[in-house]
Amino acid sequence: MGSHLWWYVEPYEPDVAVVLHRVRQREFQAGRYSPVIPYPAFPVTAHSPAPGTPHDSIDDALEAADADGTRTILDVPGLAASDDDWGMRQLSDEALLNLFGTTQPTLTQVQASDALTEPLGRGESLYVVAYAAGQPAHLYFTGYSFD
Repeated sequence: MGSHLWWYVEPYEPDVAVVLHRVRQREFQAGRYSPVIPYPAFPVTAHSPAPGTPHDSIDDALEAADADGTRTILDVPGLAASDDDWGMRQLSDEALLNLFGTTQPTLTQVQASDALTEPLGRGESLYVVAYAAGQPAHLYFTGYSFD
């Protein structure tokens, strides 16, 4: 079986690590991850299922998901501290220019780009700051599950 693409759009805040942590906690509490929901649907909206979690912690949920992972942002431990570290990375300015012709893509551009996730392997993730009127407006988190 192939890996599954996941993504989340959040209002921009300068501290990306805080937003990432908040989204992980929200999705955990909502129970929007495998094995609670075997194949969570994206995008997550106000109408997305939220059965709640039967697990005591994200670590317990990850253990229950086994090698397939949760098929969600829960599989990401946090932001990568370096190029050698595992975790979510910001898309580089060079990659932004190659994909969008600008280092300040709009959310529409980011969401419409099939090429954005092409370089990602299983279990890898990235984020993009999306702009509106020249100002940071959204954080776009995306990645692939392990399975």
